[in-house]
Amino acid sequence: MAKTKARIKARIAKGKSKVNKAIKTKKAAAKRYKVTASGRVKVAHCGKQHKATCKNRSRKTRLKKLKLVRQESMRLVTRCLPSSF
Repeated sequence: MAKTKARIKARIAKGKSKVNKAIKTKKAAAKRYKVTASGRVKVAHCGKQHKATCKNRSRKTRLKKLKLVRQESMRLVTRCLPSSF
């Protein structure tokens, strides 16, 4: 037991250990996605940023609201936001 602790300390001192290596959150994904209390993920609709003059009011209002991420994309989102789930 004491030998293993000494080995771990030596590896940490050399910078070769991966002890307690936490997965970082992708900040770009954290700005785009919002995780709800139930564990679902919300994201903004696309297509509202420019060329808004040719879109009618009801369409722009619909694009304002957040939508839920599809189940196929949830795996990618959970990898980008490991501490949110």
